[in-house]
Amino acid sequence: MVKLSDLRKEFYGLSLNRLDVDIILTETLNIDKSKLFLDINVPETDEENIRKSIKRLLLGEPVSYIVGHWEFMSLDFKVNSSTLIPRADTEVLVEELIKIFNGKNPFIFEIGTGSGCIPVSLAHYIKGAKIISCDISRKALETAQENAELNGVSDRISFIEHDILSGFPSLENSLDCIVSNPPYIESGVIETLGDKVKKFEPLTALDGGIDGLDFYRKIIADNPLKKDGVLAFEIGYNQGESVSSLMAKDYKDIQIIKDLGNNDRVVTGIKK
Repeated sequence: MVKLSDLRKEFYGLSLNRLDVDIILTETLNIDKSKLFLDINVPETDEENIRKSIKRLLLGEPVSYIVGHWEFMSLDFKVNSSTLIPRADTEVLVEELIKIFNGKNPFIFEIGTGSGCIPVSLAHYIKGAKIISCDISRKALETAQENAELNGVSDRISFIEHDILSGFPSLENSLDCIVSNPPYIESGVIETLGDKVKKFEPLTALDGGIDGLDFYRKIIADNPLKKDGVLAFEIGYNQGESVSSLMAKDYKDIQIIKDLGNNDRVVTGIKK
């Protein structure tokens, strides 16, 4: 029976992120990180599973897909190849809406749900929120529904299969908020992305058209947001001015909010 310390030493010698290795070990052995430093025996079955996971890491697969879940806004989310991996940058968008709607009862429409990390987090932290969330991928919606149930908010979120580029579903002009982290990468840039993204994450959730702005144009141009409702987007680091300009005609109090890396990350505006 192999020792955990020997496995760590072996895998640390590979061209892998050590944090990813530790995640594989703790998840497979179901132990706390503090126990990684103990000289414990690893059962044969666990060793076999660990080696399978390490092989997937060596092939470039993101560790979150290997372990099947990831943290976002201090909540746990199931993830798979049908969903983007929740990223810390998106927390900036969620935190901004929590500040705006804290203590209120907003009716929110979310576009491009993926894992459901945005609507589930909003429902968790804004107790009065009612949310409709759409995605073009049925498999992503199934995952989002699971995550809503896992986090105890499924009674306040309705998930629907819908392609927003075909127009909005039938909704009255009663929405307090529309929020989206849409595909925003320029089509020509997709091929230059790192293999972890390009080979494993769903490209339909990344491709925003020739200039990366297709979804912003559609959502901004024709939506059922009520007067003084909030429109909030995650954006690419270089899209703050472009998206703000698209919103300028019909929105006021437009703000560009930066992420922790001091990059433009979120644009919000109030419908006139």
